[in-house]
Amino acid sequence: MARKKHRGPETATIESATHDGRGIAAIEGKKVFVAGALPGETVEFMRRKSHRNYDEAELLQVIAASADRIDAKCEAFGRCGGCSLQHVGEDYQRAMKEQTLRDNLLRIGKV
Repeated sequence: MARKKHRGPETATIESATHDGRGIAAIEGKKVFVAGALPGETVEFMRRKSHRNYDEAELLQVIAASADRIDAKCEAFGRCGGCSLQHVGEDYQRAMKEQTLRDNLLRIGKV
């Protein structure tokens, strides 16, 4: 059995985002999903779960924030998972949701 790599904190610039507000960075050809990170941000993160094609990571620190980042209104933000986009302004949330709809129509509906 192969030994598990122990990684320390890493830094990357987020390239895009998922529909649920996780930032996506590409590191050494592998996608890393960073909860709470936004496109354009430079962040420090720690990989928590490794999969064959992608890894999941915890956001440790935002080094350079996106202009679209706001303070979440909900005190439980980041803990309960019910409000995954509260750290993003309303206009950007709307744009993210519209892009997700377009992507799904193309990918699933072939529209």
